[in-house]
Amino acid sequence: MKISAIKTFPINAGFGSQLIIKVETDSGIYGWGASGLSGRELAVIGAIEHFKGFLIGKDARNIGALWQEMYRGQYFEGGRVLTAAISAIDIALYDIKGKALGVPVYELLGGKHRIM
Repeated sequence: MKISAIKTFPINAGFGSQLIIKVETDSGIYGWGASGLSGRELAVIGAIEHFKGFLIGKDARNIGALWQEMYRGQYFEGGRVLTAAISAIDIALYDIKGKALGVPVYELLGGKHRIM
């Protein structure tokens, strides 16, 4: 299940703004993510455009390896814009994996912790 496209959607939400992304795969499964960095959507879009170069064609299920490549595969690690882009992609990849396995994302992250 290879990543075939990453699309960005900057939106206005109330008094702020937000960036939503959609990661698509060649198997037809897609996932949604959000950057969480309000007010800097265009900068995050630029970072996502940069990451697209090596993400397209990679296996969407290798979430940890892709995270490491995005975060550590550059001379200067981190920063708010880069980590917001990585976060949005990471969330979307978990959404894809959960859909592919037929389980909610919380199951991929260790299951329910508060059972009432």
